[in-house]
Amino acid sequence: MTRTISEPRTSGPEPSLAAQIADEFGPLMAGERSTFAHRCHERQISMAHLILLTKIEAHGAMPMTRVAELIGSSLPGASGVVGRMEERGLVQRLHDEHDRRVVNVSLTTAGAEELSGLQTARRKRIMAAVANLNAEEAAQLLESIRTLRAAFERIDQQGAAV
Repeated sequence: MTRTISEPRTSGPEPSLAAQIADEFGPLMAGERSTFAHRCHERQISMAHLILLTKIEAHGAMPMTRVAELIGSSLPGASGVVGRMEERGLVQRLHDEHDRRVVNVSLTTAGAEELSGLQTARRKRIMAAVANLNAEEAAQLLESIRTLRAAFERIDQQGAAV
C-alpha cells in the first residue's frame, strides 16, 4: 500500500489489490478530468456542450428531442443550449427533409474542429506522460490498459450497474 510519511498506518487488514488500484486510479482520473474541464472552460465549452458535441460526432445529426434526453433537459432547455452553441457556430439546426416538424442538430465544421482540438490536447498530454516512461514500463502500461478495457467491456456486456 502506498502511503505518505504523514499518513498513519492503520491496524486493519491490507486493502485488496482491486482497492489499491482503485485508490491510485481514482485520483489520477480526477486530476485528468479537472485538467480537461479547465481546457473546456478556457474554450467556453460547458459539459452539456461537450456531451452534445461528442454524441453528434459519434452518431450523426439528431432530433432536438434526443438532444434534450442526452443532456437531461426539457425541450425548451435543450433549445437554449443548442441556440448558444449555434451562435458560436458549433452546431446547426436543420429541418428534417421527410418531416419538417422535426428539427435535427448537427455539427458544423467549427464544432468538429473544436472537439478535435480538445481531443488532440488530451492525447498530447497522455503522450507526454508516457514519454517519461522507459520502453518496458510503456509496454506494460499498454498491456494493462488493454486488459482493463476488456474487463470494462465484459462488465458492460453483463449489464453490471457497478
